[in-house]
Amino acid sequence: MNGNDDLTKELVSQGIEAGLTPTEIINGMSPGAREAGRKFGTGEYFLPELMMAGEAMNAGVQLLIPYMTGDASPKSIGKIVIGSVEGDVHDIGKNIVAALLRADGFEVIDLGVDVTPDAFIETVKKEQPEILGLGSYMSTTLRGIEDTMDLLVKESLRDKVKVLMGGVAVFPQYVKRIGGDGYAEDADGAVQEARRLLGGE
Repeated sequence: MNGNDDLTKELVSQGIEAGLTPTEIINGMSPGAREAGRKFGTGEYFLPELMMAGEAMNAGVQLLIPYMTGDASPKSIGKIVIGSVEGDVHDIGKNIVAALLRADGFEVIDLGVDVTPDAFIETVKKEQPEILGLGSYMSTTLRGIEDTMDLLVKESLRDKVKVLMGGVAVFPQYVKRIGGDGYAEDADGAVQEARRLLGGE
């Protein structure tokens, strides 16, 4: 929450040495990141504080990546392309989701933030993932989800990929209304929902 990269890395290293799994460590960091997002939403934090919290989270996640992806590729349970939609520069939640998906055995292609519909579509064409994850953290960027969905249909890709949506601006009724396949309220839910979508339920 305080954006302390060095302390975050120190504590993550201690967790690794103590034998905690990457998922356990990420679950330990997540409440602070979520609280930073909440404070931003209520006006207690401004963008610099939110970005500092995100950078601290990223610093911890980077230390964990070797433990999550070392031999994940041969036994990957599925491929997912994710990103924050056009106009949205929030990445804390997306990064947590990406990290937990990797820890769970997914191959994750993270396109980052402010991803245009064209960029999502081109990546879906190239990578042929089972799931496309769209994140929106401000109601003003929901248009990015809608434009991406429209383009999936236009490019005849809609029936080739499951679309999972999340972020604080997204809610279940919205996902249903615009034709999404899945909704997740948080990172743990995103992993469970991704697994459900892979199962074809």
